[in-house]
Amino acid sequence: MASYSVKAQPFLDVIAFNVFAHQHVRDWLISGTPAAYAFTGSTVLIDEQRLVRWHARPTKQPFWANYFCGLDSRCTCRIAGSKSLESDAVFFFRNQGGSTLAVHVEFKHAGEAFRYGQPEGYPLRAACFAKTYDERKAVNPHDAWTTVLFCGAETIEDPRLVYFDRVILHEQARAMMDQYPDLPSVRGGLALQLGSLR
Repeated sequence: MASYSVKAQPFLDVIAFNVFAHQHVRDWLISGTPAAYAFTGSTVLIDEQRLVRWHARPTKQPFWANYFCGLDSRCTCRIAGSKSLESDAVFFFRNQGGSTLAVHVEFKHAGEAFRYGQPEGYPLRAACFAKTYDERKAVNPHDAWTTVLFCGAETIEDPRLVYFDRVILHEQARAMMDQYPDLPSVRGGLALQLGSLR
């Protein structure tokens, strides 16, 4: 059986490709969030993010993927007893005023349940990263943050969705983004296009 990251990566790759390639997708990603007013129309920091994330060497995952807390157990990113320590993807947007937004993305397959403390940890981690980026060599400086969840329609009844600023159903993502997969095992021809984004 394929690992979770292998099954989720095709979706995350498509999300990243579209965020990096299309202004309308960046604006859609943050629409309805507290950040939308200040950051609609922003540029995305591809090269800056790659440079900071890969300051020592390239990571196994793409430079925008799997941002782990990395600080000790006292860090305010964590819910006690939870194993939720990372954001599946983080994208950095810069607006015309020079402010930078970190967009923390969580991905859930259709029917996949949250782990203990996972939704609650997302805004804590995003807020902590914004306060402690100067202690984190792999995190770009930023002034603001927002959290976005991609999930199946059955998740919409989960009261813990309040911990995400934006919830995007897979059907909505498929309608908005080129090549969004129907099944976790589908990679399509996107791997070649994504090579320059890794």
